[in-house]
Amino acid sequence: MEESIRRFLTREELAAAAYGRLTGSALAGLWVAGELTALAAPTVAVVGTRAVTPEAEAFAIELAAALARAGAVVASGGAMGVDAAAHRGAMSAGGRTWVVAPTGHQSIYPPEHVDLYAQVLASGGAMIWPFEPDVPPRLASFFQRNKILVALSDAVVVVQAPLPSGALNAAKAARDLGRLLYVVPPAPWMIGFEGSRLELERGARPLTSIAKLLSDLGLSESAPPPRPPPSTPLTTDERAVLGCLTTTPKHLDEIVAESRLSTQAASTALLTLALEDVVVESPQGLFRRANALELSKIKHDFTMRSQEHPDV
Repeated sequence: MEESIRRFLTREELAAAAYGRLTGSALAGLWVAGELTALAAPTVAVVGTRAVTPEAEAFAIELAAALARAGAVVASGGAMGVDAAAHRGAMSAGGRTWVVAPTGHQSIYPPEHVDLYAQVLASGGAMIWPFEPDVPPRLASFFQRNKILVALSDAVVVVQAPLPSGALNAAKAARDLGRLLYVVPPAPWMIGFEGSRLELERGARPLTSIAKLLSDLGLSESAPPPRPPPSTPLTTDERAVLGCLTTTPKHLDEIVAESRLSTQAASTALLTLALEDVVVESPQGLFRRANALELSKIKHDFTMRSQEHPDV
């Protein structure tokens, strides 16, 4: 599966004016895979710690799903913990989510989220890289990413923030830009929420009700969509073949050896899975899972959105 990456340069899509006011410097552009067509809908950044508690993680999923059902775009940074919960929550409700990455698009961070990022694109969301293609993950890029994430959002929700926490950097950016800033208030005895308490003391709005947040954003609650009918169950051979496949392409002979199927049985199963878009076959006769998007190998197919920059 291959996605086109485009360099967006229009001020509306980059929120460049807001970013420039926040940092005092211009933003050259974003590299984007996926869709940014939902710009008219409210965009809510849901952020927090990687070391999230189970309760806070569950709430992040519930919050993101409610926002998505109401028509909002859920944005976050793609990190472990709260960020990943927010992305998954939005997708679980059939909504859109944007990942603002702390690297250029030639790097995947964290590498464990390659499949999550593939799901974001497959669900109609977007991957946003605010750095040159070869920029690796580094401390400064995380802070800059947070500012861009906030600049692209209408509101920011901090689900859980200890001390120290990168979420506090996003909270500061929200205050500086005049974005709506909400913090989920913790119980007094809970540890790992020291940064959350600090932001509440600084004047952040306590998020005590998802319904109130939706009302503040001009959104209405929506009932969860009906679950889709179960897909056709895999055969024993198809399960055996699929169990051998990962993000790394494999030759048929290797699949036959690992699955302990005959060449004919494995070939038949692979053909069925390919027709169902579960497996992808390369021209070299290698096979891999279709949902394993290898972003580091995406072609640098930069399609300009603005004709004013023919040199991009």
